[in-house]
Amino acid sequence: MSDMTKSTSFDYTESHFASITRHGRDRIILTNLSEIEIADVHEIVRIFWPRGIDKVYPQKASREFKLGGHAWRYEPNGNEQAMMLTLRILEGMHGLGWVIYSPIEVTKSLSTKDALIFRKANHRPPPYEWLNVSFHGGDKLKILNFPPSDLVNDIMATFMIDIQRHDITPDRAKIKFKGYPWRPRKSDGAETQMKLLALLEIFDRHSFTLYTRTSARFTDERSESDVLVFQRRKGWAAEKSLHDQL
Repeated sequence: MSDMTKSTSFDYTESHFASITRHGRDRIILTNLSEIEIADVHEIVRIFWPRGIDKVYPQKASREFKLGGHAWRYEPNGNEQAMMLTLRILEGMHGLGWVIYSPIEVTKSLSTKDALIFRKANHRPPPYEWLNVSFHGGDKLKILNFPPSDLVNDIMATFMIDIQRHDITPDRAKIKFKGYPWRPRKSDGAETQMKLLALLEIFDRHSFTLYTRTSARFTDERSESDVLVFQRRKGWAAEKSLHDQL
């Protein structure tokens, strides 16, 4: 275990619940995790955040990581590395048996992100595929973490007449819509909801379920919309094919 994650004053309580909070522009606070679990999260952050961890602050019942740079700073088109870091933390916690319970916003201070509340599962969950879906600038949709090509093609076909341009690579899909569907006028609210429902329908059709969402507010009120995290059990296609043959 790294010396950075050790603390003689750490007070860990055996509980079914724990939390991870992204705070300010550069902090991650872990509450009520064991030393081994903290070390695992520390390693995830060290690997997946390019600027690493500057400092670790031990508290009585929590551990605070100060990241290099400003991972949680507002960016108009979303900070892909920061979103992927959050996704890797969620994936890592899931692998440790900590399943998301709910994102909860307790404080109302600006630039405070919601706390991710986890519940310890009775059994370690099976492995899953993970996707990060985010909305930016009122007109952009971004899907990260190697979205399956059939899923992306389905999205493109469904919204064909609404798409202004797109950039598709193996690791991500970036789509710019005509107009500003994520920033609708009052009269366009129903149309925005129909687009969101159609998007959820596509993910459901490809056996992806909504795992959680994360959000943040910023002092200039240009807050990014919710970031959605989807998951699909690995090996789902083989299982589905077998079921269809019966």
